[in-house]
Amino acid sequence: MYRLFVSLLQQNFIASLVICCLLGQILSLRLWLRSFISPISKTVIKILFLLFNIAWIITLYLLKHEQMEGLLFTFIGRPAITWQMLGIFALPPLAALFVLVKGSGFISWILFGRKRSPEKVRSLDEGRRLFLRRAGAVGLAAASSLCGCGVLLQSAPPGVSRKDVFLPNLPSELDGFVICQLTDLHLGLWSTPLEVEMAFRKAAQEKPDLVFLTGDLVDRNPDNARSYYEPLRLLKDVPHGVYAVLGNHDHYAGPKRIVELLDGYGLTMLVDESLNLPKAPVTIFGLDDQSSGSWMGSYKRRERAGLDTDPDVLKFSKVTGPSRRPGDVAILLNHRPEGYRQASREGFDLYLAGHTHGGQYQMPFLPQENLAAYFYRYSSGLYHEHRGWLNVSRGLSSVGIPFRLFAWPEIDVLTLRKAVS
Repeated sequence: MYRLFVSLLQQNFIASLVICCLLGQILSLRLWLRSFISPISKTVIKILFLLFNIAWIITLYLLKHEQMEGLLFTFIGRPAITWQMLGIFALPPLAALFVLVKGSGFISWILFGRKRSPEKVRSLDEGRRLFLRRAGAVGLAAASSLCGCGVLLQSAPPGVSRKDVFLPNLPSELDGFVICQLTDLHLGLWSTPLEVEMAFRKAAQEKPDLVFLTGDLVDRNPDNARSYYEPLRLLKDVPHGVYAVLGNHDHYAGPKRIVELLDGYGLTMLVDESLNLPKAPVTIFGLDDQSSGSWMGSYKRRERAGLDTDPDVLKFSKVTGPSRRPGDVAILLNHRPEGYRQASREGFDLYLAGHTHGGQYQMPFLPQENLAAYFYRYSSGLYHEHRGWLNVSRGLSSVGIPFRLFAWPEIDVLTLRKAVS
């Protein structure tokens, strides 16, 4: 029976994580409850614990039946998933502390030896138990507060990151040309219609000349996200239009269906296509997501000695459409930020990408110190290491867990400027 149980856990990684998470929560809950004397406090904590886990079961039901959109998932699914992820990473260590406390007799013998009097060992042992109980309670309370803060901030209106891009050969009529980039909306899972509308409304308020959506437009079932595209009407007055490319999650959901849906909302999809803007000296190349690498694949490349962390992975052979006109500003749209050096060699002035979410977790005031930086050389922000420029946006939504810490959602507003030689 034991071997069968272990075999089932090994074959189902997600089930293993959930079971370990629940066991960790139960042990940590026991540790936490011992810090409270009041029966009312203990009852309230137990009720909250049950509600969190009932919400997790409801979330699984919603995911199974493709009913993720709307406020229901926002207020049930997001906290439930975040709680479970918190449990996977934070609560089992606290459970280990509980086990340590339970085995404190043996630990005391190791730490204090046989020469300590039983009274002295007992006193030190009780003090350590009290300290660990209180530390466990404070740790769980702090982690829960952090969890709630991250969920709320993910649902908050995105910030606007304004950046200047200086180009030496910029045509005079494009000096002050404003480009707005939105990416990683993940419509239909982590983003609600209200949040999407707020993002598009905020983008429209910047009065951009051109708007780009750089991939991961939907998540899972594109049909469930049909109503989410309606707010694109807010961008109908953008002078030079709205263009988009597909991301890896769009391919998971069904790229053909997504392109069909978006055609009716005033959005031009560029799937390995190029075009010349009719009223501005700008050429746009939109690459389809080529699954050139995952976070883990990029990490492995980075670990191999002697291999470059900015590989040449962009493929232009399948791109159809007009070539770059002489004197045009060349803009490349690609979901992933790999191939920046290659894009500069190809003559692109500006490369717009997303995919990394800025790591979703970053050090305060240090955007390059984030989780995505372990997998991608260019993880967040504006770069000018080669001839052209690269902008990697943190995007609007989340992946895996609806939680951000310091890597807040953003809309990027880039203004083209004439470089002074």
